[in-house]
Amino acid sequence: MVLVNIKQASQISGVSPQNIRYYERERLICPQRDPNNGYRLYSDEDLYTLKLIRILRMLDMPLDDVRSVLEGTAALSQALQSQEKRLQAQEEQLQAAICFCREMKSSVRDTGQLDVDACLARMEKAPRAGGFFYGWVRDYKRVAAAQHEEQFTFVPDGPVTTPREFTDALFAWSRAAGKDVVIVREGMYPRFTMNGKEYEAHRIYRRIGYRRGGVPVAVVRCQLCGNSGEDASVSSAHRRLLRILRCSLPSLLLFAVIMIPCSGWIFSPGQSLREILLNVLVVVSLAVMCGLGAWFNYYYHFNDQSR
Repeated sequence: MVLVNIKQASQISGVSPQNIRYYERERLICPQRDPNNGYRLYSDEDLYTLKLIRILRMLDMPLDDVRSVLEGTAALSQALQSQEKRLQAQEEQLQAAICFCREMKSSVRDTGQLDVDACLARMEKAPRAGGFFYGWVRDYKRVAAAQHEEQFTFVPDGPVTTPREFTDALFAWSRAAGKDVVIVREGMYPRFTMNGKEYEAHRIYRRIGYRRGGVPVAVVRCQLCGNSGEDASVSSAHRRLLRILRCSLPSLLLFAVIMIPCSGWIFSPGQSLREILLNVLVVVSLAVMCGLGAWFNYYYHFNDQSR
């Protein structure tokens, strides 16, 4: 039996190293470990499994169905028949969306002629659990959940100045959160597994109060090791667009909050076009600055002083 490393396995199977690690975290493959250095080693059977997974995922088969095929709880023919029905339903939904685009393109030339209420009424008639527009909401929820899973923080009850205290803090948090945590490496940068995924914890600090007179408070940040645990059913381009949408939501919400009460002032009678444009520019600039501040605070509100 020939054993290969992850780079060679990726070249042979055509599956990226990131997805190989993802499938391993999902327990679809269980490669051996080199006893000398702990590196993954993939057998011929693992390579066959990776190629089979690639085939089924290229058919857009859900991961749960792929798992059922690999575990033998569902026959391959049965899984393919179910996937064929899904693809046919998706084809109908896509064709309906294409027809809708064509109708709108032929009937209206600009937004002022569009009957938005009638369009929304027609779109909302699509099945909530499988419509074309519902897919975006579903994928957005998946991306948001995956981003939260990649990194999370908590404030420990006591000091975290030694490896033992770090371990105690992780166990205390896991008990309070109802999580099953297994420490795999102790230290000031401990590693632990949770829900079959491995994380590394860091002690960082944030300041409470003003920057100069604020009091630093210890915070534990847990980061998913390796690559993200994103659902591979969401394409990378689609995922990137949804991430941008999620990051821009604070700006969009703040822009709406600012624009609604200021609309009367911006478009007050008697103003010239230049004055109106200047007012709009002021409001947009303020909303963008507030939105960027909210986004920055959301992602980087911890002052990392641990390294």
